[in-house]
Amino acid sequence: MPIVRINEKLVFFAHVPKCAGTAVERYLEERFGPLGLHDPAFGRRSPIEAWTLSPPQHIPEPVRRELLPDGLFDALFAIVRHPALRLRSVFLFQREVEKALPPKMGFGKWLATLPRTLALDPYALHGHLRPMAEIVPESARVFRLEDGLGDVVSWLDGIAGTTDGPREIGQANVLATRVPGGDVPDIALTPAICNRIAELYPQDYTRFGYSVMPGDEGIAA
Repeated sequence: MPIVRINEKLVFFAHVPKCAGTAVERYLEERFGPLGLHDPAFGRRSPIEAWTLSPPQHIPEPVRRELLPDGLFDALFAIVRHPALRLRSVFLFQREVEKALPPKMGFGKWLATLPRTLALDPYALHGHLRPMAEIVPESARVFRLEDGLGDVVSWLDGIAGTTDGPREIGQANVLATRVPGGDVPDIALTPAICNRIAELYPQDYTRFGYSVMPGDEGIAA
């Protein structure tokens, strides 16, 4: 949930994991200066050092509303992604990069574990499993990653009242650059898999207007 000051305006960015959030944070920092409530080093902190259950930039929306109500901000925004593409990216990142999952764990088998995991620990994997609808404020301006990030830059131009600064949001945490040799395993999003994800995250499909199958919304993990 990084907060950035743009001129005299306070802007809240609801960082949904695996939706280009790190790239957007870097862009905001480069263009507008330091971010508040942003802890990129959270993963390196011990449980004793960490003051939250997940990185503050992944704050659940009910908690955010209690601590920082909408009225504090001049604007709020978020970026979302097709739930199946996002969850596949979460899985591959956790298995191939973070090594938080067994190396032989299959995607379908992992999906079967999610209801119990979320019931026992909604902050599991630093909040990466939480539905997007539980992170994105109702009043936020929502962008879809599949549409590209150019509209985000244009929207920020409108907030800033200027077109100064970088014209593109770069990439960060791209899976192919984090896996040794760039060899990203191919995981097919079959109808059975996509239907299962739609059952697990129905609110994300309804609220953000996604169909069950990604279709031509598909982009690289």
